[in-house]
Amino acid sequence: MTTEICTNEGEVCSINRAEVCSNGTCASACSVMGMKECSCDTEEDNYCFLCCGNSKNQCLPAHEHGILKNNGERWERESCTNCRINKGELEGLPCDDRDPQRLCLQGKCSKSVCYDKSQGGICDRKKEKICVDDMCENPCSKIDKHLMVCDCPLIDPDTGFASEDRCQLCCYDFNTKPSNRRCQNAYRKYSITDSKGRPIWRVGLPCAGGKTCNRYGLCSSSNNVYKNYKPKIAFNVLFIISTFIIIKFI
Repeated sequence: MTTEICTNEGEVCSINRAEVCSNGTCASACSVMGMKECSCDTEEDNYCFLCCGNSKNQCLPAHEHGILKNNGERWERESCTNCRINKGELEGLPCDDRDPQRLCLQGKCSKSVCYDKSQGGICDRKKEKICVDDMCENPCSKIDKHLMVCDCPLIDPDTGFASEDRCQLCCYDFNTKPSNRRCQNAYRKYSITDSKGRPIWRVGLPCAGGKTCNRYGLCSSSNNVYKNYKPKIAFNVLFIISTFIIIKFI
């Protein structure tokens, strides 16, 4: 690899490679402070910034070491700059055209939106994406770009009873007329699954009878699968039976 020659000390040689002119040659901006490029601890920092460090200095975004462009700006992706400067306006919206997973979150262009959300939970401001295996996406669009995420009805219009589809991912075709759109079970209709080949549950979604969809894809008043188990009653029954057996053999 040849070293690029330059003349204007401190001038940016390459934005993409984060290089500046130092002693007549193009070098990493980190080298100006005697550091090397490295990987920051957080995913957002590593994606957004040039990170610098060495044996004596922790790997941090370059600006935290005082390493800036010659115009005083940070070594930062443009998409991240937009999120940071316009965080109120862009909160919850996509921030990178090349990576639809990334959303503006608290001023950062982040991929971590689903780390504190349940499977099937809405994760963007437009309410078009849900969390699937810790990724914020529209799983319906994997089948066809016109398919959108929707909530199946609380009551099945065909039976009049609580809908069995409510706690699973459902999709509708955006291209059809609004009057003809039907929210359909994504697993049965399109075979859309999670990474384990199971239907995608909508954990936390309200369902019939004031209940909530639990992590097993069921409409329940509690996430505890043992909610109907009453250990005190079971113990009393066993005690009575054992007492009866003892008396019988005395």
